[in-house]
Amino acid sequence: MGFAYQSRGDLLQVMSVRCCVSGFARRPPGIRSVASHLLVLATASLLLTERSSGHGAYHDVVAALSAELQRNPNDAALRYKLAEAHAGHEDWRACSQEIKLVERLAPGIYPTNFLRGFALHLVGQQEEAKKMLDLFLVGNPHHVEALATRGRVLVKLGRPSEAAADLQQAVDLSPVPQPEVIVELATCYAQIGINDEAGKTIDAGVEAAGEVPSLLLCALEIETKAGAWDDALRRIEALQKTATRPEPWMAERAALLTKADRPAEAGATWIVLRDHLLSLPNLDRGSPLNLKLLKQCREALGEIVSQPVIAPPAPRKL
Repeated sequence: MGFAYQSRGDLLQVMSVRCCVSGFARRPPGIRSVASHLLVLATASLLLTERSSGHGAYHDVVAALSAELQRNPNDAALRYKLAEAHAGHEDWRACSQEIKLVERLAPGIYPTNFLRGFALHLVGQQEEAKKMLDLFLVGNPHHVEALATRGRVLVKLGRPSEAAADLQQAVDLSPVPQPEVIVELATCYAQIGINDEAGKTIDAGVEAAGEVPSLLLCALEIETKAGAWDDALRRIEALQKTATRPEPWMAERAALLTKADRPAEAGATWIVLRDHLLSLPNLDRGSPLNLKLLKQCREALGEIVSQPVIAPPAPRKL
């Protein structure tokens, strides 16, 4: 499993790849050929990647794995993959049943307590999830995914200091930390009042992964709350460069300057934005978003904003 997931589709896709790479590498030799194993897993991976609407991808994967298990019911690798799919779908009961079968068929081969903890975390049973992850990490103290997952569990339990310790260790051990984990770690530091460390965490993430919007947005929120106006303005500038349209970030910059009690700079920024909006072609200038921004500019500059004239209803004919 991967480090962090933006959606259940991401989770299941990474699960599929991980099982191909690591699950089979540790699998004891069986009757079936390696090619047959890889074929069913590749099929499942492709189905997951399609990200079909609703729960279609999950059901397709379960159907493919179940069909293969009908022919090979004692295949622990496939059962572990099925348990992963159930975990990602937040079906704890089905996941738990498959894990028990995996442990009976191949004791000690697969990280089943980690998967239990991960699944329990997804279904909201955080105390039980922590117990499973604690147990797993006793024997696997450098398992990046388990550390990150326990960090998330601790966040849910309202223990941000402990969560930060786990997330920091996960980041330190990961060759390329995922931006989502960097955001979670920085948020924990900000929550416990260590804003300098939160900023350093984001900066290190940007240096490693580039100006990923999720990192920049997290930094912007933290720095704005801390009153670090110049740093926050720097984040806005970076976000504007990567945005499809610059206008909302121009407005954000002006609003931030106002909040920072820098009225001269704020006024100049509102003027630049107003003139920019008025110079746009009619179709662009008349979009709902740009009309709203233009109104915001004029209100900030103290200009009279004309109200649309609404004609009275025509008298009814008797």
